[in-house]
Amino acid sequence: MWQAWINGILGLWVIVIPFVGATSTTTLVITGIIIAILGFWAAASKKSAA
Repeated sequence: MWQAWINGILGLWVIVIPFVGATSTTTLVITGIIIAILGFWAAASKKSAA
């Protein structure tokens, strides 16, 4: 279960990276949003299934 939360946090980090100075802002933001949504969704569905 904790792995899904880590994925969500990493997804949020990918969203933040472009604003810290990385390039390819649009790609990183879209990727981060997708990773965060999927990670938090997996964590929530595992919690409700247990």
